[in-house]
Amino acid sequence: MQDSDKPDRAHQSGTRGASVARVRKLSQQLLGRTGLTLPKLGCIGIAYGVALVGGLLFSILGVPLAWLLGPLVFSLVATAINKPLERPAFLQLPMRALLGVAIGASFTPELLGRIGGLVGSLALLVPYTAVVTFAGTVFLERVAGFDRPTAFFSAAPGGLADMAVMSGDAGADARRVTLVQASRVLMIVFIVPFWLQFASGLPIGSTAPRSPPISQLTVIDAVGICAIAWAGYQIATRIGLLAASMVGPLILSGLLHGLGLTTVKVPQEVLIAAQMTLGIMIGGYFIGVTLREFVTVLSWGIAFGAMLLLVAAAAAVGVSRLTDLDPTVVLLSYAPGGQNEMNLLALIIGIDAAVVALHHLLRVAMVVIGAQLVFKWHTNWDRSETHK
Repeated sequence: MQDSDKPDRAHQSGTRGASVARVRKLSQQLLGRTGLTLPKLGCIGIAYGVALVGGLLFSILGVPLAWLLGPLVFSLVATAINKPLERPAFLQLPMRALLGVAIGASFTPELLGRIGGLVGSLALLVPYTAVVTFAGTVFLERVAGFDRPTAFFSAAPGGLADMAVMSGDAGADARRVTLVQASRVLMIVFIVPFWLQFASGLPIGSTAPRSPPISQLTVIDAVGICAIAWAGYQIATRIGLLAASMVGPLILSGLLHGLGLTTVKVPQEVLIAAQMTLGIMIGGYFIGVTLREFVTVLSWGIAFGAMLLLVAAAAAVGVSRLTDLDPTVVLLSYAPGGQNEMNLLALIIGIDAAVVALHHLLRVAMVVIGAQLVFKWHTNWDRSETHK
């Protein structure tokens, strides 16, 4: 009996081995399509583990915007000590799309009646952004010693990824542009929440995302959220909208909620996951930064970010007096931090997220389109081999 069982056991073992090999091969094929490898997935897992610890600690300490700043700080520390982190780029699109749906849910039928009152603030944003870009270009060129294309794309407060790509085509130093733009976002994302909590008295540290918990989410609501995110992204991509992954779902969600056709909201847990992802993504921009880059590039980026904050604060006071908008709303609308991060902060503390989103949509669209026009005008900037 024992001898006759050996072939069966050998056959079963061979079958299991073949099944494991097939699963492993299929997994590698799926990962290959996304550009991922098992080591990369492991580094992404470490990044989320670090982000979770940071978010929990900052939440316990009552730090404002804890689930964004905690992961961001811990990711920065991990990159500084050369821990093997990996930016979860494949999750960036779905997280931005879900964030767009969440921000769009803040659009209400009542907002349509306030559009007239927002025209003045939106109109003032145009010269404000132009002046900030011009002043930043002069500062980075004449004081920091950047060449003109690098100074311009570093100063333009638009989408970080868009500026980095366009700067490379214009012959600018894309690495410098990325670091300065990332420093700008980092400075504003850090300082604005602390300012609002400790200077303005807003209890941001104890505020959770103003959405229902995932336990209250029905299957129909989940399908609706995913459908809005997917359809909004597809429509925005087809018609060529800027930042389509967030803007498309935001506009579609805003229309549906503004017209009263749906009341579905993205759950708290999803917004927390989106914040963690944003924190890891921002921290990841500083992977590999050398001491020389810190002295020659990041220090100027931090100085420029501080200058932008002062200008935004002054603009918030002036614009609020001219338009009767709340100064905090204007500050969040005019602070040239990341579009995602400023919208998220407004959403979490419940301060006119729809109004803030409209201003940042206009700012990013104006900067990206304006940068393309400036690039085409300065044909001598097309020196794409200069900084390679």
